[in-house]
Amino acid sequence: MTANQMLNSLSRVAKTGAVALLLCLGGHAYALVEGWEGDKVGTVHNFSLTARDDFISTSDGNSHYTWGYAHGTTFAMQYPGPTLIVNQGDTVNIVLNNTLPVPVSIVFPGQKDVIATGGGAGVLTREAPAAPPGSTTPVQGPTYSFVATEPGTYQYHSGTNPDLQVEMGLVGAIIVRPTGFAYGDGTSHTARKAYQNDATKYDREALFLLTEMDPAVHWAVYGQVYSGQPVQIDTTTIKPSMWFINGRNAPDTQLDSYVYWLPTQPYNSLPRMHPGEKLLMRMINAGRDLHPFHHHGNHALAIAKDGRVLNAAMDNAGVPDITAPDFTVRAVPGQTMDLIYEWTGKGIGWDIYGTVAQNPHTCVPDAQGYDTNTREWCADHNKPIPVVLPGQLDISAGEHYGGSPFLGRSGSLPQGHPGLNTTGGYYHMWHSHNEKEVTTDDIFPGGMMTMLIIEPWTVDLDAGTGTGGYPGGGGGGTPPPAIPTLTLLDAFTRNNANTLGNAWQQFSLAQAGIRVNNNMAFCVNNATGFGSTLINALCANGANAYRSGVSGVLGVSQAAAITFANATVDGVSLLLKASGTYNGLLGVYPSAIRVRYSNGQVTVETTTNGLAFTTAGTSMPGTFTNGDIMTAMADATGNVYVWKTSGAVTSLLGSAQTTLTDAGRIGIYLPPGARVDNFAGGTP
Repeated sequence: MTANQMLNSLSRVAKTGAVALLLCLGGHAYALVEGWEGDKVGTVHNFSLTARDDFISTSDGNSHYTWGYAHGTTFAMQYPGPTLIVNQGDTVNIVLNNTLPVPVSIVFPGQKDVIATGGGAGVLTREAPAAPPGSTTPVQGPTYSFVATEPGTYQYHSGTNPDLQVEMGLVGAIIVRPTGFAYGDGTSHTARKAYQNDATKYDREALFLLTEMDPAVHWAVYGQVYSGQPVQIDTTTIKPSMWFINGRNAPDTQLDSYVYWLPTQPYNSLPRMHPGEKLLMRMINAGRDLHPFHHHGNHALAIAKDGRVLNAAMDNAGVPDITAPDFTVRAVPGQTMDLIYEWTGKGIGWDIYGTVAQNPHTCVPDAQGYDTNTREWCADHNKPIPVVLPGQLDISAGEHYGGSPFLGRSGSLPQGHPGLNTTGGYYHMWHSHNEKEVTTDDIFPGGMMTMLIIEPWTVDLDAGTGTGGYPGGGGGGTPPPAIPTLTLLDAFTRNNANTLGNAWQQFSLAQAGIRVNNNMAFCVNNATGFGSTLINALCANGANAYRSGVSGVLGVSQAAAITFANATVDGVSLLLKASGTYNGLLGVYPSAIRVRYSNGQVTVETTTNGLAFTTAGTSMPGTFTNGDIMTAMADATGNVYVWKTSGAVTSLLGSAQTTLTDAGRIGIYLPPGARVDNFAGGTP
């Protein structure tokens, strides 16, 4: 990783506070954990993982050097690694690649008869060889194969020097769904089971992968790696000062999944549920310390440990001999645990929806005594809170208080209150019961902490999941699309010319501002000799060029890419969805999206007259150098995604929403002196 890459990563630090916390409430709460099925053919799952290094952001405003497994060979690493999801009885093949200067491997606790082939011999399993120092090109290592015979929650992690490599981040989760699992359409589903036993039925699930970190160790490794020294760390001195759930510490745990400013930490941890629903808690302690994880609101019932149901037989008829309900999960290092959590309000002693006078509603009990729609405990229907509620001047309203003690209701709040609770939900803190573990490097709040939100049934927690939707993990946002595969439209490999040629539409007086020069597109600003004044004037303020002809018009979803071909010049841009009547005098279309790189930032802009541009969204940090590729895609809704490809690594920089949803042309804008190469485009 270069100094520029490090600075770029450091610039991604998420800003917390009221704005960030509001974002957590804007996302969807899907019923299934986010994950990756790999390239699936029938009952065979083929995965490709690559060990890489990068940086993660922490909630105290810092960034730290970390290792992690990446999805495939072209993406940045993530912490933790991709959650792998397969079905019971499926065959799993995982190819491991490596870009780290040390050998790495993967072991799979709980999986039977794992076969490792290729790579080199290691202590616990076969390993991917170390990559040459400074190289980002993946070195192929072993392939691991096994049949997922037992459903459950599992982890995978490096089996090479795991005392250091797990600390550095080489860890992830595997979820094996039981035979006949009720996927449905990704929404809540009462016939869904964690195991074959009917006692393991649930509606929603959430993953809690717990880890800790000693930043001093990570920076010591960074110093050794980037000075070409052997990686040698005394792991007996590790003293964690940071704690994580799914790779984030609070309050970032509550942000949407896949927020662009946490590019290496895609997974959130914000379970949301309705009264009466059953939440499956998939708990993994992937660290070295015991973490007493405390869940407020109700006890949870342990149903399995290490992927094995806590009863004598795994059949539907068997009566499970499971542990007693408890309010704290004693998460043992290396152990996984599955628990069922349910909240109904039963036993509170008052109507959670308010009295009929306060909130007109009925309660029609089912055979268990709960309302058939709202799951209200009917024995407490219309019971008032048995105390006199204090006035607004006599209370301190927390940021998650909606102004009313009743579920789904709101009320007046004091001036200056952030108003984070927009649905009248009940917030319950879920956190480590070890006090130091709810800090981030001694900054509170932070660390191993998140919230559970009990939402009224009027809140649709499954919005956007439908058939073909992406199953999430409670509060997860829509995952970003993969970088599109584009067609190379112009490599500019031809004789020097005064224009880009007939395949391009550009302002020209027998000369054009952007022309072919040295097998590149060049916005000339240094011409000399006869006619040089006119030539240089054509690019004095930069110039546009659009793909011409019928083939140059792409659909409502379109993408383009260019390669930076000289010392990067601020202002290099991709043009998308250019439409309207072409102004031949100015060489512009009146309507277009411009994706512009400048000073370590990429900005998405739009125009309605071809001249003045308005920024859409916020700028995305990303430093481009010679040879890097910038790819931009605008979808049918006007959302624009931007990627950076540097060598073998592709990173999503972010996205911005525009109002341009029509079809149009793609093209480029180059400022004076800029050179680009290999223009590509297509309709994803």
